[in-house]
Amino acid sequence: MFKKAGSAEIIRSHQKDDLYLSYLRSSISDISQAILGPRRWLNWKKELDVGADLGYFLLTTFAGFQTIGEEYVNIIQVDPTKKSVPSTWRRSLMILLHVGTPYVLQRLLDWYERRLRSPTSHDIPEETRLFLLKCIPIVRESVTFLHRLHLAAFYLRGLFYHIAKRTAGVQYLKYDLSRQSPDVKLQNSFRILGWLSIAQLCGSLGVKIYQYYSEQQKTKKEFPQHHAMGEEGRLEDVMLDPKRKCSLCLEERKSTTATPCGHLFCWHCIHEWCQNKPQCPLCREKLLPQALVFLQNFDPP
Repeated sequence: MFKKAGSAEIIRSHQKDDLYLSYLRSSISDISQAILGPRRWLNWKKELDVGADLGYFLLTTFAGFQTIGEEYVNIIQVDPTKKSVPSTWRRSLMILLHVGTPYVLQRLLDWYERRLRSPTSHDIPEETRLFLLKCIPIVRESVTFLHRLHLAAFYLRGLFYHIAKRTAGVQYLKYDLSRQSPDVKLQNSFRILGWLSIAQLCGSLGVKIYQYYSEQQKTKKEFPQHHAMGEEGRLEDVMLDPKRKCSLCLEERKSTTATPCGHLFCWHCIHEWCQNKPQCPLCREKLLPQALVFLQNFDPP
């Protein structure tokens, strides 16, 4: 007997898939480091992770089989009619959106940010360049906000765990011989979690709006001083200071983090490095992730 898959089964399925995806990424990373070396591996790490995810879903979903997580909880993918498995084009669309879209979007934003910060880009007016540089972090945060909002919607309705599945119209059915009725208490618990997630998102959005408004007021007060500095002074604010560059991503440090040996990196870069190689990238001193120190209020506003 087929019935609608519950939120708990869908979550356990994706957790199981994430576990095997992490193992696959880690194995590919170890092989790549041994062949290419740490520096080249770091330059291509994102592409290798995307390749690992793509290979996993091509061998399972695209081929018409259950993923390991779906087989673990005995659920299957179906199209919007709930009478047949998704077609090949629908499965392909779902895989491309789920694996490729986040990577392409991040690459585009990184490329455009580097172009705006490049001193050779004289075809863009300075005021426009500064405005666009402020918009890029907003776009990044908006994507994260959209994912969290979609997750809250899943807790409320229990249909689509990923945006890619919602776009492709792929749902889940569970094969259950016991014919037990759904656990109402469990469903209500997920709904409560969904409303709490929405409340937390609304609070975070309110804080972001307040911070943006405060920064705008502060900028207006300091505008005459910046105007007196002239065009050259304002361009220096946009240019990247070498002392603020991360040695791993070679870009401006974000969320500066210090190692016990005193070297500074982006939090994301050094934390990701320590997950695969527990040593400092510069001096090779042994390093554990829990020894990293996030320098709060260190980065300039």
